[in-house]
Amino acid sequence: MRIFTLIALFVLNSSLFNIDVTAQVDHWETVLFPQDACRYMKGSALIPDEWTLLDFDDQSWTSATGGIGYGDGDDGTVISPVISVYVRYKFTIQDSSVIEAAMLHADYDDGFVAYINGKEIARSLLTGNPPAHNAEANELHEATLYQGGVPEVFTYEREALREFLQEGDNVLAVQVHNYEGLSSSDLSSNFFFSAGLTNAATSYRQPPFWFQSPITNISSKLPIIKINTSGRSITNEPKIDGTIGIIWNGEGAESGSNNDFNEYEGNIAIEKRGQSSLSFPKNGYGFELRDAEGEDLDTSFLDFPKEEDFILHGPYSDKTLLRNALSMHLANRLGGYHSRTRHVELFINDQYEGVYLLMEKIKRDKNRIDIANLKKDDIEADELTGGYVFKIDKGTADWTSKYDIVNKRGVKIGFQYVTPNRNKIVAEQAAYIQSYVDSAELALSLGAFGGKGFEEYVDVPSFVDHFIIKELAKDVDAYRISSYYFKEKDSEGGKMHAGPVWDFNIAWGNANYCNGDQANGWMYSFNCDLGNPFWWNALMSKDAFREQLACRWTELRAGPLHQDSIMSYIDEQSAFLAPAAARNFERWPILDQYVWPNPRIHFSYPAEINNLKQFVRSRLIWMDQVISSACLTSATDDVAIEVESLQIYPNPVSDMLHVQFELLETTDVKLSIHDILGSTLYQDRYSGQALGRFDTAVNTSSLLSGSYILKIATPTGSTALLFTK
Repeated sequence: MRIFTLIALFVLNSSLFNIDVTAQVDHWETVLFPQDACRYMKGSALIPDEWTLLDFDDQSWTSATGGIGYGDGDDGTVISPVISVYVRYKFTIQDSSVIEAAMLHADYDDGFVAYINGKEIARSLLTGNPPAHNAEANELHEATLYQGGVPEVFTYEREALREFLQEGDNVLAVQVHNYEGLSSSDLSSNFFFSAGLTNAATSYRQPPFWFQSPITNISSKLPIIKINTSGRSITNEPKIDGTIGIIWNGEGAESGSNNDFNEYEGNIAIEKRGQSSLSFPKNGYGFELRDAEGEDLDTSFLDFPKEEDFILHGPYSDKTLLRNALSMHLANRLGGYHSRTRHVELFINDQYEGVYLLMEKIKRDKNRIDIANLKKDDIEADELTGGYVFKIDKGTADWTSKYDIVNKRGVKIGFQYVTPNRNKIVAEQAAYIQSYVDSAELALSLGAFGGKGFEEYVDVPSFVDHFIIKELAKDVDAYRISSYYFKEKDSEGGKMHAGPVWDFNIAWGNANYCNGDQANGWMYSFNCDLGNPFWWNALMSKDAFREQLACRWTELRAGPLHQDSIMSYIDEQSAFLAPAAARNFERWPILDQYVWPNPRIHFSYPAEINNLKQFVRSRLIWMDQVISSACLTSATDDVAIEVESLQIYPNPVSDMLHVQFELLETTDVKLSIHDILGSTLYQDRYSGQALGRFDTAVNTSSLLSGSYILKIATPTGSTALLFTK
């Protein structure tokens, strides 16, 4: 069971909340370390219910030094594989009147329940009251200290301590259970009990080097979110009930964590989320807003449009705290729907968790991916054709491509249903979207681009923009993980779109594999780990796609992707985040530590920001070099001999586009406007135009924002110019 999956669970007894103790605590000392003397017994039906009590006779138990376990090299006493182990530590409290608060740090594999003097004080990934000796933990959970991480923490205030802690002798009793029983490869049980003292005297021992005093009250210009689960564990699945409260006094105004919930207060269902990020002690969460009856509730807060599903992304390996926010900011400026974001500071069960990015969950909705709502009985004709959302990602595939991934013979990419999901999609709908994607892949594999080809199935501009964002960010997960696509209903366009984009915490130079820290090199063709679908290699082999890419890149570099624009966003956001970032790195002191997959350590928040900016500059330079600056189009033929001094203005255009040129002889002239794919949007003919100056204006007010081609044709040839709207 040696895995690197860490699911952080901050669980308190429901009577142990409302902590505000830092003002009274002079300093912290550790009363009990895991390597202290203890007695243990392997799980057995013979263990009586009284084993958690102070006066229980444990003389028949084995004497040892903790922690008790095997498999990771972090055990004071190594035992053979077990389903569970029961451990008792006796310790002495010298003067309970000077203890203002206490903390239990738990580093365990895979689930546990902890008691002091017979009262349960913490639990994670175990059910039952008490859990049976042969019960397995609810899911896998990896210890973190041996990996250089910090244990999970449970915090108690003075009033709560009175319920279980006493002056003189005490006992900490812990039962630790494995997930995979006797077949598990490891078990860990390292527990620390520390006290916050109101005097300056030394009574116990210095805390471990990683120990941090709790942050219980803050003032911030960011919204403050407080989540309470009433003592229940937040697990990877399923969601559990809780409450959420948001404190926010408006843009630029300070808010205090002890203020009333003035922005929003209500019920939620919450779970942990993520894949590789679950290995971090700072986890991400997904939550749904609920009403008093537990039903989904669409509502608006913090200027987000009404919806019910949100994500709390916890940047950990991304020490700028900005990479996902930057990516979504740029993607939204390019157009189409991508998650809106807002930085917040988060408390869970009154434990400060640091800076998070509140994001919209990707889903079909009028305020998100605005496509048709496919119902179960939509199984024929136009109703069957949309809308669908699917993705390429880790995890179990719902269907697979018929084509090999890049450079890996016999290996196919997998697709997963998002909307409808695998529990709701019906057979006819599953068959339809699979067939549609198969047909698009077939057209691309046959090299068809132009006429009835790949672009008949997909919205090519969305693929161009998707390519630009993923490549600019040098996203090592690009195309093969967290890659979303959606398809419209035929009556609403019918094509498959690339996006929305997602998951950039190890992009922008923040990966020490797949050349992720190098500013040069394409990701679409790199044979990295899981491998990419062949789509992007095939597209980049087409002149028409590369020309569209060149035109779009040229357009964007003058606007949203101008270096000054990107640098301005990074500078403004990092300056705004700086005070909250200081608190975040007090809670998670990792600026001087390697966190997977950091290429290097920069030791300070400003240095992390400067490194990000340098990567952006270098990446822009490289992409400028490899993306042709000559914005040509397939609509351009030889220049017509009858035309000279051609000019159009203004460019970019708002409404009227003026066209002027000199005719060298009397001839027929045709003016036409085409989109970037070559579709004709406007045309007009001028018969028998006399030599001399030609001057006209075309109304473009009906055109959407984007790039277009103006074509001027005469009987002997044609020419074309690019303009933007």
